[in-house]
Amino acid sequence: MPWDYNMRNYRYINGYLDELLEDIYEQPVDDKHTVLAISVAMDMLYDLDNCDTVLDVGCGEAFMQDTFEEMGMEYLGVCLGTDFKTAQENGKNVDEQDFNFLPYPEDTFDLIFARHALEHSPMPILTLFEWHRVAKHWLCLIMPKPKFWQFIGRNHYSVMALSQCRVLLRRAGWDLVYEDHTHPWEYRFLCKKIERKFIAEVPVDMYHDEDLSWIDELEGDEYEEEDIHETEDEELEYAEVMP
Repeated sequence: MPWDYNMRNYRYINGYLDELLEDIYEQPVDDKHTVLAISVAMDMLYDLDNCDTVLDVGCGEAFMQDTFEEMGMEYLGVCLGTDFKTAQENGKNVDEQDFNFLPYPEDTFDLIFARHALEHSPMPILTLFEWHRVAKHWLCLIMPKPKFWQFIGRNHYSVMALSQCRVLLRRAGWDLVYEDHTHPWEYRFLCKKIERKFIAEVPVDMYHDEDLSWIDELEGDEYEEEDIHETEDEELEYAEVMP
């Protein structure tokens, strides 16, 4: 049977997505993650031009609302499950929405803030398309480093190497304005919305500076978790001294 792209059947996809709802877990407020998220907002977003509204996708219990409002931005978070109920009970400005399928019109929010969110999408390139649609100007994307977190975990479908993050962002119409990879936990990107274009060949600058030799360390039987993960006290100490 010849393929007809006008006859795509999304019935099965809907069923798959419904099944994945079982993987969602609550994300209570965590001091270490809060400190890091605030530091990103203050360092990368404080003086951002044309930035009066923010959509915090995968916002957890909307722990960043106070920070963004103190920066003068109108805040809205989207989340699901227990996090939504808790955020609502705490008076936070949140919608119960799947961040892959947002109900908002095009060009609604000046900034999309996505910290440790995209790795939870089963279709990250399409999710970046959707965030591009509802954004006016900016995306702040923070992704977990697989060297620290590894590639697997509950509800973690799309943990990526640095080069893959860059390629998907560019293909989805996000121009990389600034990158910060100094923290051992995460990659940090500030991106500006541009016209989406087909990429015939991946530019060398997207991957030439990436060292993936550490991946081999994760594949042997001799691998020990403590080889990569710091202790909890060390993690918190590092977070507390971050600017």
